[in-house]
Amino acid sequence: MRALVNNRLALFGAVGVVAVGIAVALIVVSVVGSGDKKQSAPTVPTATARGTTVPAKVPGAAAAAGLFRGIPQRLNQLGNASAPVTMIEFADLQCPFCRDYTLNALPAIVKEYVRPGKVKLVFGGISFIGPDSETALRAVYAAGLQNRLWNFADLLYRNQGEENSGWVTDGLLRAVGRSIPGLDVDAMMAARQSEEVDAAIAAMRQQAQNAQVDSTPTFFAGKTGGTLQQVAVNALTPEAFRPTLDALTK
Repeated sequence: MRALVNNRLALFGAVGVVAVGIAVALIVVSVVGSGDKKQSAPTVPTATARGTTVPAKVPGAAAAAGLFRGIPQRLNQLGNASAPVTMIEFADLQCPFCRDYTLNALPAIVKEYVRPGKVKLVFGGISFIGPDSETALRAVYAAGLQNRLWNFADLLYRNQGEENSGWVTDGLLRAVGRSIPGLDVDAMMAARQSEEVDAAIAAMRQQAQNAQVDSTPTFFAGKTGGTLQQVAVNALTPEAFRPTLDALTK
């Protein structure tokens, strides 16, 4: 898992279950207050001073659209608002382990728990790895204002570049936006520096600190409206999450 405190990768192992009070934040103005190697990702041409052509759609667009099609989204939430169980993920969009979870575990969780209305997911985006993290996060939260956050984050992970290499360009963000049905790309780009996005970033940063999150991805789950507990996982696979989610959804 990607460690926050010393900016090095912590050993990935079982995490103790700790009760914490997490008030799940939505992206609204009223909200106050690794090993060094990563798996290869598709290379996406981005706009440069020399006029490199940006593709109309990024790799993975069809898969992402299919994964989330028909599932309610509201700001940073995915799934039925009345789902009996909530799971929040604290994640950095440059974190390779967050990418592994998104590609390897999330599709099964969506199919088995979110789509049937058993669990709703909350994206707790934070940025600590470097400048590209916040650039990406602002775009993701801006897409959330149009209820497309999950599509946008998924496509960024599918096209993740090397940490702090400058991979999160305006060209890439626009290409990702064009890959998402119904997203107003110009509005998304303009909203990145909005008060709503500022509030969302500040709220999630505070929640991560309150919950003593020190690595990404970190997960908390529990009955909706109640206290969430840290999910102990020893792998970023569907099998690692099923015991907790099955117990909560009985």
